Amino acid sequence: MQIEVVDDCSPGGDCSAFVREVAGDRVVVSRENSNLGLAGIWNRCIERARGQYIHILHQDDLVYPGFYDALEKGFQRHPDVGAAFCRHAYCDERGNWNELSQVEMADGGIFRNAIETLVSRPCIQCAAIAVKRSTYDRIGGFNRELAHALDWEMWIRIANSFPLYYEPRVLASWRQHGDATTSKQIISGENTRDIAKAIGIWSKYLPAKTGARFAKASRRRYALTALDLAEYLCRQGCPEGFQNQLASAFLCDGSIAIRWRTFMLRLKVFIRPLFRRVPRRHRTSSEIG
Repeated sequence: MQIEVVDDCSPGGDCSAFVREVAGDRVVVSRENSNLGLAGIWNRCIERARGQYIHILHQDDLVYPGFYDALEKGFQRHPDVGAAFCRHAYCDERGNWNELSQVEMADGGIFRNAIETLVSRPCIQCAAIAVKRSTYDRIGGFNRELAHALDWEMWIRIANSFPLYYEPRVLASWRQHGDATTSKQIISGENTRDIAKAIGIWSKYLPAKTGARFAKASRRRYALTALDLAEYLCRQGCPEGFQNQLASAFLCDGSIAIRWRTFMLRLKVFIRPLFRRVPRRHRTSSEIG
């Protein structure tokens, strides 16, 4: 197994000394001279990988014992698959699980209805999937036009050309914390805007009628998700995130239904403080009696 740390010119400086302290010469470190961004550095990982299967593990995510054995068995049992993935957990800064991804199938095997499932919800996280080198060679690397949904677009692109293998055990974890890139993209609304852009990309390489139908449903789903995020951010006291998610939801799906719910959310936020200012009228003992 080749284990390599690919450093995207991180501001903390060269991590080689730390890696040598932990792993000796077992792990190689390569460092970029300038920041390549997510797509650029993930594609660099693919370029530097020498093995038959490639697993890109982000610096704040993790896998559990048995991950590589389980996915390797999936590749061996089904030689025609382009990638293999497992069920995953969502964890906090300390590795505590907050949530588990949905169980796709009770037993390991070929992932059924892969494209229809993938376009409707995020059922794969990067930490949980390994991809054949030959798959990347055939369909290309991550799309540099995308900043948030580039992995989602990649899994759909793979599923459009190959079967996927699914392992139902939880063998990987995606870490959620305030300093994560995704958290910042949610505040700016970039996550939803990028999802809308990704839908425009994958809908073009799916069969015409299928792509149009899936794209319409996906735009509606993620616009509603953006409105849910907006309401959550408002409750958390983040007006910037609230406004950005509302605008992004409309960009994702400008239908009357989304416009109406956006209007109602704005009205709700406007009215709420007015009720707080109305003094309560205290009843007297005679009124109570």
